[in-house]
Amino acid sequence: MRPIFVIAALIPIAAATPALAAQGQDCPASLTVQAQPDSPGGWSPYPGRDSHSFAGISIVEGDRASQMTSAAPATLAPDREARRGRSIVQVWEFSGTRRENVFLVCRYRNTQATLAADLPRQIRRCTLTLEADILGTVLDDPKTPPLLDCR
Repeated sequence: MRPIFVIAALIPIAAATPALAAQGQDCPASLTVQAQPDSPGGWSPYPGRDSHSFAGISIVEGDRASQMTSAAPATLAPDREARRGRSIVQVWEFSGTRRENVFLVCRYRNTQATLAADLPRQIRRCTLTLEADILGTVLDDPKTPPLLDCR
């Protein structure tokens, strides 16, 4: 079997970029991905379009272009994590002056395609709320999508 190459539709992030600095940072609720199959001899490839729902985030420090092509990007762990009922709340704090660029990577279910945008310097905190089961394990297929709030 040959690999399927995936191209993410980046129009939502490009269109939203000016508004991000004014109202905080939000990942689009879904991502449309166009798949172009690589066909073996004798087969005809037919591309497909799929929509993938928001799954979560990574916050990365450093140059976005080099970090996104790195095998091990400098992903920042949350500064704190708390369980609230059937939710897990993760918080990243950005106080003081940042020496490095910090950017947000939006991840989506059932695809390796992502969206990334620099976090404006005035953003001081990002909070991600994820649905969990009764034992506190984050659900793979939650009834409510993750909630991201960056201010």
